[in-house]
Amino acid sequence: MFHSANSASADLLAEWRWLLGAHARLCGWSAAGDLFYSDEHGQVWRLDTGAGEPDSVASSDQAFEQLLGDPERADELLLLPVVRAFEELHGPLGEGRCLGFTTMPVFGGDYTVENRFTISVTEHASFTGDLHRQIRDLPDGTAIQLRVVP
Repeated sequence: MFHSANSASADLLAEWRWLLGAHARLCGWSAAGDLFYSDEHGQVWRLDTGAGEPDSVASSDQAFEQLLGDPERADELLLLPVVRAFEELHGPLGEGRCLGFTTMPVFGGDYTVENRFTISVTEHASFTGDLHRQIRDLPDGTAIQLRVVP
């Protein structure tokens, strides 16, 4: 499931500007928690919020819409099998909610239903962007300790 950005959408890219720059424009987000944005050239990217890595998916908004219209490609791009399996077990995701990670993939977690929970997309985008910003310069394998500060 893809949710298009609109004028009322929060800036889900705010905590990701350190990576994406000021020109990135939010296209929308998936129920699996990934963010989609276009760059200054109109190219559309998927931001894997679990790994903290952008991946080019289409040369334009129109090409992206065509991808979403292809059921097989949409399943792959939006991780719809995981979303469907989660909803079968736990019921539908509420308005403005997506799947978060119990253990972030950057720390060895996976993208399966067993490692997912429901969270506000705003909280998810903010948390994952801030987390990836904080660990971006650490070498692989560095031991870290997460502290949640209310």
